[in-house]
Amino acid sequence: MKKYHAKWVSALLYAVLFSSFGCATTPLPKIIYPKAIYPMNRYPISVESGGLKIAAVPFGPGRDIYADPSQPLREQAQPPLNVLDAGVWPVRLIILNETGDEILIDPNQIIGVTESVSYRTYTPQEATDLVVQSKVFKDATKDSQVGPVITSLLGGDIFVGAVKGGVSGIASGGIVGGASGLAQGAASTGMERAQGYEKALIQLITGEYTAKAVQRQNLYPRFITDGLIFLPSKAGITELRVQAYAQNSKRAISLSMKLK
Repeated sequence: MKKYHAKWVSALLYAVLFSSFGCATTPLPKIIYPKAIYPMNRYPISVESGGLKIAAVPFGPGRDIYADPSQPLREQAQPPLNVLDAGVWPVRLIILNETGDEILIDPNQIIGVTESVSYRTYTPQEATDLVVQSKVFKDATKDSQVGPVITSLLGGDIFVGAVKGGVSGIASGGIVGGASGLAQGAASTGMERAQGYEKALIQLITGEYTAKAVQRQNLYPRFITDGLIFLPSKAGITELRVQAYAQNSKRAISLSMKLK
C-alpha cells in the first residue's frame, strides 16, 4: 500500500509541475539578464590589429560569459546540462572597431584551429540540434526543472520564475488522499506536459542561440558588437582565427588568439 501511495504522489507531483507550462506550443518565458560589456583590456583572451579589437570568452561550466572577466571561475562540478558534452562549445566574442574604417565581420570567416585541422563554426541551428538531440539533454530534462537547465547553457545565474518552487515547493503543500483513476490520469497528464515542456525548451534554446549569434555585419568606426560562435567541443581546438575586411581601405585584417 505504501509503495502504491508513493507512486501515486510522484505521478501527481509530476502532473502538477508541468501544468504551469500550458500546451506543447506555449513557449517558455524569455530569458532576461544583464549582458555586460567590460573594457577590452579586462578580458584575459583578447587581441588587436590596427585598431580592431576582439575579446573571447569561452563557455565553461560555472562560467557566466557575461560576468566580470576578472572574477575567478566558479566551480560547478555537475551542471544539469553541460553543452560541451553535447559537442557544442559556445564562445562569446566582443568586437570593437577603432580602425577609422568600416569593417566587415563574417562568421563564416571565423575558424577554430587544432594542431592539424581547421574547423568552421556551427550555425545556431546546428548547435541547437546537437544539444537537443544529445543524451545529456535527455538526461537533464528528466527532472524537468527549467531554471538549472537554462543556467547551464550560458553559465550564469539565469532564472526562470515559472519553476521557482520546483518539485520541493509543490511537495511542501502536503498532497494527500486520492484514487487509482486519478493517479492514472495524473500520470497521463504528466507525460503530455513533459512532452510539451521539452518542445518549449527546445524553442527557447533555439531562440537564445539564434538571437545571440554573431551576425554578418558592417561594423562602423567606434561601434562595438558581441555575440556567440559555436565550435565543436570535442575537436581539441586551441586557437581561434578571425578574418575581417576593411571596406574603405580594401584590406584584410587577420587576428588569432589562443583559447586554451
